[in-house]
Amino acid sequence: MPVLELTTLIPDRTPGQVLDFCLEGANFPKIFPERVTSRGDIDLDNLRIEAGHEFRFRHWMFNLIPSNWTVVIREVGDTHFIDEMLKGPLRAFRHEHRVAAGEGGTLYTDRVTYAAIGGALTEGLLVNAYMRRIFAARHRNMLRLLG
Repeated sequence: MPVLELTTLIPDRTPGQVLDFCLEGANFPKIFPERVTSRGDIDLDNLRIEAGHEFRFRHWMFNLIPSNWTVVIREVGDTHFIDEMLKGPLRAFRHEHRVAAGEGGTLYTDRVTYAAIGGALTEGLLVNAYMRRIFAARHRNMLRLLG
């Protein structure tokens, strides 16, 4: 399975501040570079990410194509949390969010392990580049919002 890992230094923020920002559901659509809407009875403005929490959302790929996701928060710790897709547009998707002290701020890392429906051909033609674009934009948004 492909693995995408991206780390960004967020200046003048502690690991606790960055992780706390990520655990607030209201920040999810602010970080995500494409439109995201909640499904069901989840109110992102009042959502706090916790282990075992399951939620559904619609991700508008390229801000045009609706894609439904169901994810579960597998683990939350002092320096990380992990979410995993239960249902969605990929065969598999596991996302680790990690924070660590860095010189002058916090190192924020996204590590995504995924598999596309259609396998390596689909990944090479479409999914790998899409993932790189989405996560690079997420990191730019994190810097804009926290920097």
